[in-house]
Parts: sequence; structure tokens; C-alpha cells
Amino acid sequence: MEEHMVEQSKAESMEDRRQHERCPKNLAIRYVPLEDLMRKASRRKDGELLDIAAGGLCFLTDETLALGSQLVVVLEFPGWLAQDGQWIATKQEEDKGVLQVVGMVVWVAVSQTYPDKYEIGLQFSGIITT
Repeated sequence: MEEHMVEQSKAESMEDRRQHERCPKNLAIRYVPLEDLMRKASRRKDGELLDIAAGGLCFLTDETLALGSQLVVVLEFPGWLAQDGQWIATKQEEDKGVLQVVGMVVWVAVSQTYPDKYEIGLQFSGIITT
């Protein structure tokens, strides 16, 4: 019982520290450590987006990542297009708005829902435009 209270307090304190409202999303993502990109060993890995906000995102993955790691993350949003710096909702499943961001791993936790997976908290540090 006491352990559950500690976890609940930790979750509440995370909510208090958030600067931006989180929007739940369940989308597949691809990511690669920035270090691997620079060494041209850029094997992309898959994850599942759990939620996203203006300042960062949370995703589920099979591997743990080191705190402070820099990642390049690619997200595809079905039913959206990015045109001239604006996002347009087309509601057409075949349309996919692509967002590429760079961020830093700020927390890692074993998933309570999937104990063989990890939840990764990523703080955005930039957007990659093409």
C-alpha cells in the first residue's frame, strides 16, 4: 500500500512540473540516437507514442535508453498534411503529416502496463525541417 502511495505521489509531482498539456496519442514512431546518425550507423528503431505535448513526448520501446541521450524521432500523423509551415487536417487516412524532432531523454521507467517494455520521456530540443 505504501509503495503505491509513493508511485502516486511521483506521478502527481510529474503532472505538477509539466509546462504543457499532454494529448494522448497511440501512433507508431521511429527513432535513432543522434550519436548513431553521426557515426552513420543509423538503424532506426520502433516505438509507440503514448502522449505528446508542445514540450516533449512519451513513448514505449523494447529497450532502455540512457538519460541525456539525444534522439531523432520521426512521427507520422495520418489524416494531416504539413504545408508551408502549417498543419492541415485532411481527415484522409492516406495523407500523412511527417514531423521530425530532436530531443533529450529526461526520464526512463519500466512500463507498468507492459513490464517487458520501457516508457521514455523525451524533451524536445528542435525540429528538423526538410
